Amino acid sequence: MTTAPIADGDAAQRLNEVVSEWGRQWREGGMLGEIEHHESPDDKGHFHWLIRLHGDEKDVITVWLSLRQRTVHVETELMPAPEENHEELFRYMLVKNADMRILHVAIGPENGIYLMTQIPVGEMSLERLDELVGATLTYVDEIFPTAMTMGYGSLYRRRKKTQPDAR
Repeated sequence: MTTAPIADGDAAQRLNEVVSEWGRQWREGGMLGEIEHHESPDDKGHFHWLIRLHGDEKDVITVWLSLRQRTVHVETELMPAPEENHEELFRYMLVKNADMRILHVAIGPENGIYLMTQIPVGEMSLERLDELVGATLTYVDEIFPTAMTMGYGSLYRRRKKTQPDAR
């Protein structure tokens, strides 16, 4: 059995360079809000980055990257803990999870619904980050409206997409 290599002292700097370069490229498209990086590790020794994106149905999509000992943990809150139709929503999520690649659905802190994955430290490249963020945006656009309608049916209303003027 092989394991991911333990992050060395330069892993945080290398990941920061990847995130910074990725941000420069995505800023031109208008979907990138901001990137935050915590220069110091937390009490567990993990470094963190927050990438905020502008979404369609969900206004802000935040991708959290945490550099851990062997992996980069990636997560996005898809929605808060549902208030209604728990069984129906969880069934929907499990069915979706079976078809998902790159990311998976998980129940996270306070029973919120998250998209998550872990990437070995040495595999986090510009291309891999681009793939992760692209998958995140795709899955949020695909899952969020239905999940919110199920979990917050009495409160949530889908946005009407405006059609461009056909002249």
